[in-house]
Order: sequence, then C-alpha cells, then structure tokens
Amino acid sequence: MPSDLRARTLEMNDRTYAAWNARDADAVASVFAEDAVLREAGRPDAIRGRAAIRARAATLLAAFPDFRLERVVLVVDGEHHADRWVMTGTHRGDLFGIAATGRSVRVEGATFTRLGPDGLVVEDVHHVDYAGLLAQLGAG
Repeated sequence: MPSDLRARTLEMNDRTYAAWNARDADAVASVFAEDAVLREAGRPDAIRGRAAIRARAATLLAAFPDFRLERVVLVVDGEHHADRWVMTGTHRGDLFGIAATGRSVRVEGATFTRLGPDGLVVEDVHHVDYAGLLAQLGAG
C-alpha cells in the first residue's frame, strides 16, 4: 500500500475523532463526500448525503453534550479502514424517543470506512452495541 494513502487515511481518521470530540456536527460532516452513504448494522435504511449525516451527528451530540469518542484500534487496507471505538457521554437530550435520563453511558462499536479518491469518506458502516446503550439508559 502506498505510504501516502496510509498517511491520508490516518489523517482523515484523526480528523473524524477530533470533530466528534470537539462536538462539532459541521466538522463531522466535513469528512464525508457530498453523496456519502452511512449504514448502521441492523437498520434497514441508509443515511444518504452530507446534510443527513450532519443531522445525525447533531442529534447524537444534542443527546450527549459531553460526547467523547476514543479510538481503540485502527486497521488500514488501501482505501478501506476499520476502527474499533468506545463512546462515552451523559444522556441529557432525546435519543430514539427516549427523554434525557442523566445516565452516563459507555458504548462500544466498530466502523468500516471507504474513502474516495479525494480522501473523503464515501461509505461508513457502523456496528454499534445498541442493546448495551438501551440497557444503560434503562430502556432495554
């Protein structure tokens, strides 16, 4: 794999984590191509387009205003990469129709990403422990 592709992937992944940890939905959206697709395992519909991805980020950040994302491991393979992560935060806003509980959560997940030729994310596939999240919120 060309070292410049690996460096570009690492830079994009670092930007993604920095955007989430800055709690900046616009910065989160900026790492995605305009026509990017975001899929979540177990959900039938994909989220399509940068604006919809920004809205999803804003919803998560409103639900967890102290949202924190930690990369556990990153594996790079050409234009694809996979990262395992841990999200923590305090539930202070509506999420999936669940009113704020004030509970702290710790959620593990993994994201499989494909970058386009311009270095932006064209596809993300998320595997999230939603059962664990709902249980921590008292809804599961």
